[in-house]
Amino acid sequence: MDYTVEVDFAPMYECFTSLTAFLYKQNHNALESGKVWVKEVQKRFTPAQLQNMQEFSKENADFTLTPYIWSCPGDRSVDGFLDWFDGLSPGELFETAARFGSTVSSNLAGLRSRTSDILREWNERYFGGIDPAILEGLSREAESRRAELSGANAMEVYERATQGMRLYPGESLKQIILIPHYHARPLVTTSLYDEFVFTSYAYDALPPEEGRPAPSLLRLTRALSDETRLFILRLLAGKQLSFTEIVRQIGLSKSTIHYHLITLRSAGLVIVHSTGKSASYSLRLDALNDLPKRIADYLE
Repeated sequence: MDYTVEVDFAPMYECFTSLTAFLYKQNHNALESGKVWVKEVQKRFTPAQLQNMQEFSKENADFTLTPYIWSCPGDRSVDGFLDWFDGLSPGELFETAARFGSTVSSNLAGLRSRTSDILREWNERYFGGIDPAILEGLSREAESRRAELSGANAMEVYERATQGMRLYPGESLKQIILIPHYHARPLVTTSLYDEFVFTSYAYDALPPEEGRPAPSLLRLTRALSDETRLFILRLLAGKQLSFTEIVRQIGLSKSTIHYHLITLRSAGLVIVHSTGKSASYSLRLDALNDLPKRIADYLE
């Protein structure tokens, strides 16, 4: 294995993730926080501010701040990172983008300024007031996951953290960076570059309310409560299928199958075999190993 795996976390990652989760309407139905959270947050902004953020999101759908956050050498709190980001010269901005092979905007400095303005507004009106336990929990998760890494077990740690993703990297890959997030649960997102892979995985940073089941148990029981999802799991027993093959055999729309696969993935019931931009799916029975005990422990 010629590449390394690391686990990273900083408040700026979660700030950017929360804003992205808020703006990307196509994922709102899949978010555990759901549209209720979106509507509550919308009340904190004026219509003009919301329109500005949505326009920015549509115009720069392929832009991600993650490589810049990872590259920041100093304080990566929201204010600390944005002060550093604002201070980069146009040449330094292009240098960072080029390092990751990113598509470079013809007006990268202007994109930087607008991104920074929106994030500062987001931090002032929403992110700066979130429960501190969220960031504390994410930081502890990163430390715990980092302690699991021993070199030889890197991809096992990757699969456990992502609840079933298996990455088959190309020869040019040098580094995989795992980043825990809370706001975009249960989604797992991956940004692929020639030499780097950034994977942001869901983590339950807050404990459930008194008497309520753990989110992981809820995901598992919900995933198993649907006929179509059980059928998908049966199809995947003993073989790998592509998304197109699953759609063809189930006979439902791509959007519906996509939703079902997100639910199954969040419960850890499928393995996603990822090679570059292509993926196939197989059954992951590990998630069922202690299900009866987990239900019994909750009911006691």
